[in-house]
Amino acid sequence: MTGPMRALLWCAALVLAAAVVTYPLYANGYYLALGISVLYFTILATAWAMFSGPTRYISLATVAFFGLGAYTAAVLGETMPWPVVLLAAAGVGALTAAITGLSTLRLSGIYFVIFSFGLAELIRQLVIWYEVNIHKSVGRYLFSAVTQDILYWQLLGLTAIVFLVGWQLGRSRYGLALRAIGADETAASHSGIDATRIKLGVFILSATFMAMTGAVMAPRWTYIDPAIAFNPTISFQVVIMALLGGAGSLFGPVLGVVPLVLLFEVLTATLPNHFSIVLGIIFVLIVMVLPNGVIGLFGAGRWRVPAGGSATASARKADATLLAVDGVSKSFSGLRAVEDVSFTVAPGEIVGIIGPNGSGKTTLLNTLSGALRPSSGTIRFSGTVLNGLRAYQIARLGLARTFQLVRVMPDLTVAENVAAARLFSTSSGSDATGHELLDLVGLGALHEAPASELTYIDQKRLELARALALQPRLVLLDEWLAGLNPSELETGIALIAKLRERGLTIIMVEHVMDAIRALCGHCIVMNAGSVIARGTPDDVLADPKVVAAYLGGDDA
Repeated sequence: MTGPMRALLWCAALVLAAAVVTYPLYANGYYLALGISVLYFTILATAWAMFSGPTRYISLATVAFFGLGAYTAAVLGETMPWPVVLLAAAGVGALTAAITGLSTLRLSGIYFVIFSFGLAELIRQLVIWYEVNIHKSVGRYLFSAVTQDILYWQLLGLTAIVFLVGWQLGRSRYGLALRAIGADETAASHSGIDATRIKLGVFILSATFMAMTGAVMAPRWTYIDPAIAFNPTISFQVVIMALLGGAGSLFGPVLGVVPLVLLFEVLTATLPNHFSIVLGIIFVLIVMVLPNGVIGLFGAGRWRVPAGGSATASARKADATLLAVDGVSKSFSGLRAVEDVSFTVAPGEIVGIIGPNGSGKTTLLNTLSGALRPSSGTIRFSGTVLNGLRAYQIARLGLARTFQLVRVMPDLTVAENVAAARLFSTSSGSDATGHELLDLVGLGALHEAPASELTYIDQKRLELARALALQPRLVLLDEWLAGLNPSELETGIALIAKLRERGLTIIMVEHVMDAIRALCGHCIVMNAGSVIARGTPDDVLADPKVVAAYLGGDDA
C-alpha cells in the first residue's frame, strides 16, 4: 500500500470516528435510539463471538447475563454511584458465569446449547421468585439522570473496550489456544492446552461485557421486569447477528449487527406477530448460504502466530529410568482392557508395543498420556506420578503423543498447529523452532496451508511435528507408520531413527514388523490386555506364544 493511500485511509477512519462520537449532537431521537440499538447489539454480538466464535460452543445464555446486569442496575441504581453500579453488574455477571461455567463447559455440542438456553430461563425464574416473594413486586422502577446522549456515549466507550480486549485476546496465545480447542479439543489438550480453564476464563470475560451492557441499557427502560430484561429473543438475535457477519473475526459481528438491527426495526413495525418466524427463516438462510458469515466472502485475515511459551523448566538430570509403569490396569464396566502391565523405559530408548487388534495397546497409551485414568497401578514419568493428572498437565511435563486415528486441528494452518503445542510448554526438551520441525518432517513448504487440505500422510507428519513442538522427552507413537507406502515407510523409519539419535525416547505401537526390527531395542507383546512376552524384537517374534497370538502360526 502506497503512502498516499495509507494516509487517505487514516483520514477516512478519523472522519468516521468523529462522526460516530458526535452522532448524538446531530441525530434526532429516532435515529439516536437506532444508534443505541446498533451499539448494544454490537457489544453483545462481539462478546458472544469472543467465546463462541473460536470454540464453536453455541451459547444461548446471552440474555441471562444481560438481564442480570439490568436487574443489578435496577436494584442499586438509585442508591449507589453509577460507576459502582456498573462494576457491581460486571461482578454479578462474572460470578454467575464462573459458577455455571465450572460445570457446564465440560459439555459440548447440543448439550451445551440446551443447557445455555435453560440457564437463561432458570435465572429468569429465580429473579421472578425473588421479586414476588422477597421484593413483593414483579418489576422495578429506575429513575436515572442518564440521558439518551449519555447512554449512547457509555455504549460507545464499552464498544471500544470490547474491541480492544478482543483484539488483544486474538493476538495472544490464549486466542490461538481457543481456536485450537474449537478445531479439536482432544488434540489441544494433548498439546498442553488447559481447555477447561481457558474456556472458563473467556466465558467469564464474555459474560462480564454482556452484564455491563445490560446495566448500561437499564435506564433506557425506566421500568424493568423479567419479560423485558430476560427476553429470550435477544439471545437468538445475537447469535444470528454474529453468524451473519462472521463469528470467527473480531469485526465480523458488526457486519451482521448493522443490517439486522435495521431489518428487525422494520419487521417489528410491519410484522409484529410473525417476528419469530422470520427470525428463524433468517437463521436457516445464514447457516445454509453464509456458513462463514459475510466476512468469509472476503477471506478473514489470520492473526499472527503467537510465540510459544519459553522452556522455563530447568534441565533435569538424565534418569536411569524415564518412565516406570507398575501394575497398570484399566477396566470398562468390568471388562479388563489392560491387565497388570509393568515395564520401564530408559532415556534414549525406543520401546515397541505389539499385539493383535484389541489387545489393549492404544488403551495403555491412553492411560500414559492422560486420556484415560488407570483403574489401578502407578505410572511415573521422570519421578512424577502421572495418576490423576490431566492430559494437558502430562503434555507440559514433556510426554507427547500421536493418535491411532490422526488428529490435526483442521481450521488452523500447519504452522499454527505446531505453534499451538508451544503455547504453554514448560518442558526442557529440544528447542527446535516450528519451521525447523516442519522441515524435519517434510512439511517446510506447507507451513501456511490449512491443515484440512493436507493429505492423510502429511497430516500424520503434521501430528508428529506438533508432538515434537512440545519439546518432549518421551513421545508415544500410536501406529504412526500405518498406511504408508514402501517409500514413505522407509522415510518414516529413517525419521524415527533420526529422532532417536537426537536423544528422544519413544514408545511405538506398531504392526509394521520391519519398523519394529529396525528401530526397537526392546519389545512388549500384548494379548487380551496382558503382556505375554518381552525382549528384543527377534526374541519375541520367535516366541511360540507370540506366533500363536499375533503372527498367525507357521507363516509368520
